[in-house]
Amino acid sequence: MSSESQDFITLTQEDVTRLLQDATASTRIDMTTRIAGAYTRKQLSNREIVAAEQVFRLLLRDTEVRVRAALAEQVKDSDHIPRDIVLPLARDVEEVALPVLQYSDVLDGDDLLDLIDNTQEITRYLAISKRKHVSDVVSDTLLEKGNDEVAATLVENTGAQISDTGLTRIIEKHGTNETLMQAVGNRPRLPVTVAEKLTHVVSASLAESLKQRYKMQGSQLEKEVEKTREGETLGLISTSQSQEEIDRLINQLRAFDRLTPSIILSSLCQGNFGFFESSLAALSSIPVSNARTLISDRGELGFRAIYNKSGLPDAMFPAVKLLLRVVRELDTEGEKPGSARYANRVVERILQYSEDSPIENLSYIIALVRKIAQ
Repeated sequence: MSSESQDFITLTQEDVTRLLQDATASTRIDMTTRIAGAYTRKQLSNREIVAAEQVFRLLLRDTEVRVRAALAEQVKDSDHIPRDIVLPLARDVEEVALPVLQYSDVLDGDDLLDLIDNTQEITRYLAISKRKHVSDVVSDTLLEKGNDEVAATLVENTGAQISDTGLTRIIEKHGTNETLMQAVGNRPRLPVTVAEKLTHVVSASLAESLKQRYKMQGSQLEKEVEKTREGETLGLISTSQSQEEIDRLINQLRAFDRLTPSIILSSLCQGNFGFFESSLAALSSIPVSNARTLISDRGELGFRAIYNKSGLPDAMFPAVKLLLRVVRELDTEGEKPGSARYANRVVERILQYSEDSPIENLSYIIALVRKIAQ
């Protein structure tokens, strides 16, 4: 047995008496440290545990802050201490509360929410933000406080779960904080809608960089920024993992007037049927299943009807119809989108089918395909 274990092996009656009767704060701190240390290390017998807990309850009323702080520091890592001891420590002055708020696993989500709601002290928010595990509900509640340092602490804490709403709130409220935005980008895989919002914040920073490097005029700068934004969005479209994710991205793009014909047609150039179908469904205000049936109509009536209702440029219809045919054929043939080979096959097939009968605006479609391949 180590000497450290021997120091904390038993709780004697003399220890208890000294702790309760000694008027010297330094003595009470020393005894609190010894007893609470043995308790947390699980070095006490069942009888001694009961006695120690009774002592802790008495120490909660000790007028010396340093004594209560010593108790909090020793029991912050205990997973078996009763909640009726931990909660008063968590509500105590900062010196006492902060270690418990940051480390105690006895505090559950409801406790933390109640503690957050009943304080305006940033130091307490920060302590909770640093916990090994923070639920998305607790994170979102902390983010509602609007403090930059709290937001940064949560973002940098890999054990903190942050909901889509919470991440969006961070981007919208703290978008000018480049360090924080970088930290958001460094988190594990972001939801596609959050990543899309983030790219627009980052693009604003890139716009300033372009302005300084190339001394661009405003209109030229806006075009460059928009090109960058569209490229980032197309990258998100190609990595969308589920229909639900696609739908959220489309709704977000629509809300900011960025569900453009260029984005929609570019997604089709990528071979992304899901985004193309869902976009036309959203613009036509019909279910995706209905849109899919109309788009897959081998005649022209179904596709023409939804194309017109979606508001895509009428002059582009023949070119888009041919693009749809080519992409569908390549999909049937097992060609995998996302490579230069795929883009070359799309262009080759388009040129082959249009050789005998030129199609208006086909050069625009070919340019989109090649731009995405780059």
